[in-house]
Amino acid sequence: MPHGICISDVDGIVSHLQRVGRTLLAPSIDPRTGLERLFAHETSEFALNYAFLASIDLETETERFEVVHGSHELLSPGTTVPLSETYCRKTIENPEGTLAVSDAVAEGWQGDPAYETFGLGSYLGTTVTVADEPYGTLCFADTGARDESFQDEEKVLIELYSEWIGFVLTLREEPLARETRVDTIEGRAVSSDAIDSMMNALTDRSRRDVLMTLLGDTTETGIDVLERQLADENARVGLYHRHLPKLADSQYITWDDDAGTISRGPRFSEVQPLVQLLNEYETDSPE
Repeated sequence: MPHGICISDVDGIVSHLQRVGRTLLAPSIDPRTGLERLFAHETSEFALNYAFLASIDLETETERFEVVHGSHELLSPGTTVPLSETYCRKTIENPEGTLAVSDAVAEGWQGDPAYETFGLGSYLGTTVTVADEPYGTLCFADTGARDESFQDEEKVLIELYSEWIGFVLTLREEPLARETRVDTIEGRAVSSDAIDSMMNALTDRSRRDVLMTLLGDTTETGIDVLERQLADENARVGLYHRHLPKLADSQYITWDDDAGTISRGPRFSEVQPLVQLLNEYETDSPE
């Protein structure tokens, strides 16, 4: 089974996210419906039949399927299974937080309880964190193996979706199984404009580069550092007249023109997980 997503660079990933972002964060729908729509869309893109969000209880060593897409006799919402019989146990043990199995038989999963129980020939799963605490996993899978291995782009996408899901679930005061809605982020309305702002910041390479300089322990950067990364005078003019003002207006950065510095703005934390993943992908991708 060939993979369905054809994305070759960070710009392509962000463009793809822009097309589906409103599915998950749109204020007019509850998170469960958003996830169901996301799963329906992305299983087609990944060329896989199943997708699910599962919560994991390490004390009882169980996994509970919260939202499921696809008709599989053992994958249904509300079903609890022993963690020892799932691929997800390997996902949460993986230091990178993501597990990709393109061909379970070829990769030695025959005889493993996960393969014997669910019969999944391919699996792509990643961990989900809510309020800085482990929550469970987000997974796409199929009973058949894939003709090609999972690509880095696909891994980045599922990790980005996990970040978004963790962000949405952090806002909820009720379990996901309840049909409650949360329409505010830290007291602000979750608007389409807010989503567009985040995507707009990430879509432009220059603005993405600015945000990437504030990752890690670097909470403040001199604008002269940014200038040295630019190719020509037109790019420097764009930095001062378009990119820095737009990021400052969005509150992703604080720009001190007199001091010649930028630092993390009040809303930097909202966009930081996505910037971090895109930075890692860009760093690891071959030239």
